[in-house]
Amino acid sequence: MSIMNKYFQFTKNTKQNNFLSEIVQISLKGLEEMFLPETNEFAMTKLKSNNSIVIENSNLRYTLINLIGLQKAQSHGFEVNVDIHNILKNKIVHLNSISSIGDLGLLLWAIGLISPENATPLLTKINLNEVLNEFKDSKSNYTMELSWFLTGLLFASTFNEKFKNSIDNLPAKVYQRIRKNYGGHGIFQHEDKNNFEGKLRANIGTLADQLYSIYALSLFSQQMNNEEALLIAKECSEKICEHQGKNGEWKWQYNSENGKVINNFPIHSVHQLALAPMALFSIQMTSGIDFSENILKSINWLCENPKLQKQIVDSKNNVIWNKVAPVFNNKLNSIFNFLKFYSFGKYINPKVEYVCSSYDFGWILYTFAGRIHLENKNIEKKINSNAQVFEIIDFSTQ
Repeated sequence: MSIMNKYFQFTKNTKQNNFLSEIVQISLKGLEEMFLPETNEFAMTKLKSNNSIVIENSNLRYTLINLIGLQKAQSHGFEVNVDIHNILKNKIVHLNSISSIGDLGLLLWAIGLISPENATPLLTKINLNEVLNEFKDSKSNYTMELSWFLTGLLFASTFNEKFKNSIDNLPAKVYQRIRKNYGGHGIFQHEDKNNFEGKLRANIGTLADQLYSIYALSLFSQQMNNEEALLIAKECSEKICEHQGKNGEWKWQYNSENGKVINNFPIHSVHQLALAPMALFSIQMTSGIDFSENILKSINWLCENPKLQKQIVDSKNNVIWNKVAPVFNNKLNSIFNFLKFYSFGKYINPKVEYVCSSYDFGWILYTFAGRIHLENKNIEKKINSNAQVFEIIDFSTQ
């Protein structure tokens, strides 16, 4: 029996579908518990401290990601017990709290999904054609944040014609910024080298840099009919899949100058259970290349490992612990890799870190809320989410 159908929806009663259904439900409950109504934001983390679960801090970036995920869940018939429209409205009103090109991209992404008409008022509040020169992360050409911004521009402009006409060729400019960080060997570096921090990082790119770029460039190539963007997204996807571990684990840091792995840890649950599948689903649907084996391996890192799954997934407390890391300080591990002691990582005994980030839930919902088969729940036979326009899924023949 096939685990996924041709629309990349998981088949009823398979181990993977049951596992994904469980973590989607944990994500919904976890976000409901972590919502802070007094600030209209979500808490950043849940921690295990002295056998107790503690919720800490709040964060704009995490809130925007969670809105994206909750909208996807709501559009597929899941019960969402927070008012995502009101939360988004609050973030638009407090636009001056945005201090990052990445956060602005996430805001546009959320607007494009939830209320595209609200993209138009932003045009009088912020000069979008100048923001690339205003924020630190854009001036330093951060790959991840620019990828969020490009994705946000695409969502907002696709569903708001006035907004699209007002930003002119800004998506192409952002694409060129991201393109500048591509090393030509399937890997994006983390940021521009033309600053002190960039020179220290030199040619290093994280897995997050690769995944968000793959997603953004897949959408850009689709919406703008850009063959170069599609080629780069395919090369990056193929490279990280080449390095995927035998148990489905993704490697953390890469060398953009030669495409090699330079750091195996940490292994983030959100990459395994959401972001890598999200990116690979996107490039698969845009290019026609089959990455389903890599997607399943990514999920099976936990699904087929009961011992690790029991350590990471805590349904009683509605948490998914967010990473497996070296026993010693991970920054020290990075220093060893910076000094080119790459083989040292082979002898590290990893451990689970008992921290749960709320945005993990948001990405899980965004990736899988429309891909799992649930009892007493039928996928509507129509496009009911703006995200599905980008996913080019046609449910009409199911």
